[in-house]
Amino acid sequence: MSYGVMASKNGQLLVETRRVGDGGRTEAALARFAERRGRNWSVGRFTLTRLHLSYLPGASSRGAPALNIDLADIEGVEIGEGRVTKTVGIRTATHVMRFRCTGAPAFAQAVAAAAEEGRRAKRTTPRGPTAR
Repeated sequence: MSYGVMASKNGQLLVETRRVGDGGRTEAALARFAERRGRNWSVGRFTLTRLHLSYLPGASSRGAPALNIDLADIEGVEIGEGRVTKTVGIRTATHVMRFRCTGAPAFAQAVAAAAEEGRRAKRTTPRGPTAR
């Protein structure tokens, strides 16, 4: 399986907490981001690969940590309102990431398809001593 870049977008990110819970590394990273940035939008770049959705903050987003989200942890993707820059909503077990960018519908579709494939691969991965 190739780990190549499937899509990449510049935009602004806001992380909102839906509920408190323990969802593993992804949720801990999102909680840390939300704690540091609060309700402030952070400029940066999302990069989608076959395994992860990564966020790298821009120079103007001081204090914003980088994120590396496992695609299998994404529960849903939706499109928000907007004339030129729409918002892509990416839901996990305890957080919602809102990413404002141009070309949001196509990016949301790519993330949703990759997340579905990531969840499918996670369900079919063999576990136990026979797994390699």
